[in-house]
Amino acid sequence: MRKALLLEGLMVAIAALGLGAAAWWLTGLIWLALPVCACSAVLPVCFLRCRDISQRPQADRLEAGLAAERGEHEATRQFIQRLLDVVPMPIYVKDANSRVIVVNQAQAEQWGRVREEIIGTRSFDLAVDVERTKLSFAEDVRVLGGEVIYKEEHVLRGFQGREQFRIITKGRCEDTQGKHVIVCARFDTTGWRQAERELQQTLEREVLLRERYQEFIQRVIDVIPDPFYIKDRNSKILMLNAAFADERGRSRESMLGKHSSTVAVRPEFSLDTAREDDAVVRGETIDKEQHYVMDNGDERFRIISKRPCTDADGMPVIVVAHINITRWKLAERKLARLAHEDELTGLPNRRRFISEAERLISLATRHGNPLSLIIFDLDLFKQINDEHGHVTGDQVLQKVAARLMAQMRSEDLPCRWGGEEFVVLLTMTDMPMAIPVAERLREAFAGAPIEVDQLSLALTISGGVVQKLAHESLNECIARADKALYAAKHAGRNRFLSA
Repeated sequence: MRKALLLEGLMVAIAALGLGAAAWWLTGLIWLALPVCACSAVLPVCFLRCRDISQRPQADRLEAGLAAERGEHEATRQFIQRLLDVVPMPIYVKDANSRVIVVNQAQAEQWGRVREEIIGTRSFDLAVDVERTKLSFAEDVRVLGGEVIYKEEHVLRGFQGREQFRIITKGRCEDTQGKHVIVCARFDTTGWRQAERELQQTLEREVLLRERYQEFIQRVIDVIPDPFYIKDRNSKILMLNAAFADERGRSRESMLGKHSSTVAVRPEFSLDTAREDDAVVRGETIDKEQHYVMDNGDERFRIISKRPCTDADGMPVIVVAHINITRWKLAERKLARLAHEDELTGLPNRRRFISEAERLISLATRHGNPLSLIIFDLDLFKQINDEHGHVTGDQVLQKVAARLMAQMRSEDLPCRWGGEEFVVLLTMTDMPMAIPVAERLREAFAGAPIEVDQLSLALTISGGVVQKLAHESLNECIARADKALYAAKHAGRNRFLSA
């Protein structure tokens, strides 16, 4: 506006000088030319001044509106920045040239720089690894082309090589001017990955890991590729993700607008849909565990989570997430089995044997029924380990367990007592009946070699046989049988002796 006023003033001055010169040339009177110049200059300037005064309010309003617009824009930008800063996982946005334009506090702390140093810097210039720089640039090109990056990364950090697992996502969107930008997020999964390695140690750690995993899923459900969908208050599907469509084997379009009960994995799962959805609309939350078998026979375990929410119009909607916990449930089952089963042979372990044997002894004592016990080990088993290795030795023990089970009745209780030593509790069996059983067992090994990895290994067993006495404890009974076992060893092996 100032440039326009200066231009108008210059034009007025030139016009005034022109009129004065014309008056002087026509009349030859200098005293007449000077007033003409003055009037020609003053009158237009007064006119322009009045017009400027009349237009100033409008210009002031335009300038105030522009300042208010800038203020709203800055307030919005600061609000978005504050929103990103409270998100606990690192997030940043890059322009089409891979230069950072937005970064939250978590990402700045991870890079170890203040926000002002990061803005305008290319993200892959912050990497110390040349290969990682090349990979990041290539990913940016793919994302700008419309591809979504979702990957898990394992890195070692620091001088001590501290490992870190994280999920990295990159996607493309448009900014306020319609230009493509790259949105990047990083989710630290180190705790869950490390805990996953320790599933076999204790059931308690498995339960804790599953709880943490469930909490983690709640925070990142919008980027984790687990099935989720949104329903209205009438249980009709408003939105669903690709994972949900893949799980159902149907297109997205064929399920939108349908009642959720019509697309359930199993018909019986829809029985509680109406009651649960009504409760969620009233503000309640639903968390339940489901178990089902796929058509191919595979088992599936999942947690169904339902939460209340409102859409853009303030109408109630129901957000549903299906979290796959099959791996953890199967690990639980394995841990429970290993608690009472010998991992190598599949026979009951010592803890299970003692517990079950005490129960059988109590039952036999109550009804006055006899019980006998056999204990045996493998003759010269150390030579097999020394000559063929412990892997072969373990395979031999598995074969021995299978041959033992083939000789036992369903009501008998076999056990791997430890190493190459085995114990069998014979129910409803006195000594005259137990001795033939032990002899048949000995012949089963002496009469046929053990076949392992194209090896034919001759193997015999030695053991002791006892009948449990009326007031004898289980430990005392086993101790008597053990003495008979050692006597059989000293007597030349490949035999059973009674005590």
